[in-house]
Parts: sequence; structure tokens; C-alpha cells
Amino acid sequence: MNDQRSRGVLLLVAGAFLITLAALVRLHIYPSGLLLPAEQDRITKLTTESGSYFDTATLRTHRGVPLETVVARYGDTVRSTPDIAVWTEFVSLATRDGQRVDYHERRAAFDRRTGLAVNCCENYVDENANPAPRGLVFRWPFGARPVAYQVYDPLARRPVAARFEGIETLYGVRVNRYAQRLVNERLVQQAMELPGSVLGLGGRKPFPVNAYLEGTRTFWVEPESGMVIGLRENLVKTLRTPDGRGRLVALAADMRTSAGDERWNAGEAEQFRRWTTLVNRVIPLSCAVLGALLLVAGLRVQARTSTPTASTPADPVPGGPAPAASGSGGADGTDDTGAGEGDGVSGGGGGGAAAPEPRPAGG
Repeated sequence: MNDQRSRGVLLLVAGAFLITLAALVRLHIYPSGLLLPAEQDRITKLTTESGSYFDTATLRTHRGVPLETVVARYGDTVRSTPDIAVWTEFVSLATRDGQRVDYHERRAAFDRRTGLAVNCCENYVDENANPAPRGLVFRWPFGARPVAYQVYDPLARRPVAARFEGIETLYGVRVNRYAQRLVNERLVQQAMELPGSVLGLGGRKPFPVNAYLEGTRTFWVEPESGMVIGLRENLVKTLRTPDGRGRLVALAADMRTSAGDERWNAGEAEQFRRWTTLVNRVIPLSCAVLGALLLVAGLRVQARTSTPTASTPADPVPGGPAPAASGSGGADGTDDTGAGEGDGVSGGGGGGAAAPEPRPAGG
């Protein structure tokens, strides 16, 4: 009995522990693991086989040229905190033979849970030492939804909406596609002057020009991790005089991340998705189901041990009076209809016979 009761208690304790563990993993361990990395050391390339650019040194436009953009990102683990990560990004656009066409760099701090920019930690964008960025800077948030997100554009120096456009599969990974459209977006850059001859105005007189950007950026984002698996930039940069009469195309290129980089990003996102499935679904559900089964089993054992059992006749006490004999026969085996003789004492009562009356004295 005691062994069964102990077994029931152990089952109840184990079941309660597993259900508590399921809640702990789902509500605490999983959310605490959702942090964008402070460590970063990654180089990504975007390429095109046919781009056009204007060479400000020779004042010539080159068309049909293979171009490559190298994006290098490094994490500053010293300035990063448990809540904020700080990354520095270097972007270099060059021809395949190494001639640089454009260059930008920025340093940005962001919230490690939401991916949103944080104005701290010596942020800068090119020559601007206080850009005060807003919106997403490097990554989408965990569990990215099919909605528009404000993504900071380091060229325009402001957030631009990246709108959800659909769901695709990229290298075996389900991704959300977002598009960020730039229309006549004036860029922030140092003052520049170009001769009228290259601007379509004729002559050698220099004219001040401003830079404008148009086109579309497309992001393929794995929603669970918020990782950008692929990026396409189909952009046109123009230089225009303030009155708009003179202009030239400074850059026209349709560039996309290389297949190798997209495949590597997809593999990283798949590993994160597996971890998410294990910690957010498999472990909590398994613990909850097993815990419930143990609780039910424990309750059943407890119910059985608490049910009273049927009573049994008590054993005769040694030296005590013998229990009355059953049946109708007398103690000496005589018939129950006759009276006892000899010592005047009747035989053992049975069959309902009456006891004899006492004999008169001296009789």
C-alpha cells in the first residue's frame, strides 16, 4: 500500500515538473534567446554583368561594364550591450578589374530584439557624425510579418517603407519579399560641379549638380530569424543642375547578392528555424503532454490506494471461547430433538430446542 502511494506521489511530482518546464522553456528560455548578434564579421557581394557608370576623373560614361559591390560588416563587441548591438558597414562599388566607382560607410547601433536603430554609440553615416537614424538598419525583427517596415536608407538619410509583396522559396527556405521604392530621392553628398558639356548644356562652364536616386530595392527575408537572405538593387543615380535643365546618369545597375552568399544565408536561417522549432514547439509540447499523462497516472494510483478494501473475519483469540458451532446438531452428536442426559446439562444448543427446567431439590 505504501509503495503504491509513494509511486503515485512521484508520478504527480514528475508531471507537475514537466508542465512547469514546458511553460519555462516557452515563456522564458525561448524569448531570452531571441537576440540579434553583437558579433559580426561578414562580407557579402552584389554583382551585375552589365552596368553603367560615369567616371568623374575622365568625365566619361562607361556602359555594359561588370560591376561588384562588396558589403563588409563588423560588430563592435566592446560597445555592444545585452540590449544594443553596434555594427560598422563598409560598402565599396567597383568594376571587376578593381576600379572604384563609389564608396560609403556607416556605423549604427540597433536594438537586439527589434532591429530598430538606436541613436547612440558614435553613430555616423559617411561624413555625417550625427545622422540620428530611424527604422530598421541591418536586420528585420524576429517573426517578421507580412506588413510594411520602415528601413533606414543611408544614401537618402531617412527611413523608406519596404512593403510586403509576397512569399517565395529561396534555396529551400520560405522567405517574405519586401520592396523599397525610391522616387526622385535627393541624396546627401558633398558639393560637386561638372562642365556643361557632359550635362547636355554645352560649353566648358561648370555647373553645380545634385544627386538623385530612383529605383527599387528588393529584400528576401526569412521571417523567423529576420535574416536578409537576398538583396536586389535596381537603381539609377542621376546628377542634375538645380534648375533641372542639365543632367546625366551617374550610375545605372541592376545588382543582386551572389548565389553563394544567398545559399550561405539560407543555411544560417534554416539552422535558426530548426532551433526555433525545437525550443518553441517540440520541447514545450512534449513536456506538456508527458507531464499531463504522468499527472493522470499519478491521480489514478492515488485513487486506488485511497479506496477501502472489504473486511475479513477476525481470527480466534488464543485461549478465548470458541465460536459457536453452526448447524443443528448438539455438541455430543445427539439429535437436536432429544434432551441431554447423564449430568443434567443439555447438549450444545442448535436447531432452536428449549433448555430443560431445573429438577426439584431432593427429588
